[in-house]
Amino acid sequence: MPARQVEGLQFERVADEILAVKPDTLEAHALNQSAAAVFDLCDGKASTADMAAEIQRRTGLPADEEIVELALAELADAGLIVRDAPESASGISRRSLVRRLSLSAAAVMMLPVVETILVPPAAAQVSPTTTTSSTSTSSTTSTTAPTPTPTPTPTPTPTPTPTVL
Repeated sequence: MPARQVEGLQFERVADEILAVKPDTLEAHALNQSAAAVFDLCDGKASTADMAAEIQRRTGLPADEEIVELALAELADAGLIVRDAPESASGISRRSLVRRLSLSAAAVMMLPVVETILVPPAAAQVSPTTTTSSTSTSSTTSTTAPTPTPTPTPTPTPTPTPTVL
C-alpha cells in the first residue's frame, strides 16, 4: 500500500530519528529509527517490501512487512502520512510481532514508535513582563487609635509517657 507524506510538515533529523512538527495543529511527533525509515520512503511509490528492507538495513530488525504495517498505522494515526489504499483491519500489535518474530529486548526497542506531544503556542513561551504605570493619587490622613494585636496562647507540649517492659 503506497503512502505519501502529508504536506506542510516541518521536520528535523536528530541522529537516526525525526522530529516532525505540524505547525497548524501545534503537534510534534518524534519518530524512532524504524518509523523514520518508513516515513522517509513514504513517497507514494515505495512498496512495503522496499520499506521492510530499509528497516532491516537501518535497524537490523527482520525484513517483515508486518513491522512496516505497524509503522504505517502509527504514522497514519499521527496524521503524518496519507495511505493511497484503504487500511486493512489486520490488527497488527507490537505484542504479536514480538511473539511471532521471537524478538530480543533490544530488538523490541527498535520496533516503530511515533510519540506525539503538543507544542505550546509562541505566546506561552514568552516570559511575562511587568509594566508599571504612574498614577497620581490623593491621600487623606486620619488619626485613629491603633488596634491591639492579640497575644498568641502557647500550646502545651506533650510529655512522653514511660513505657513499662
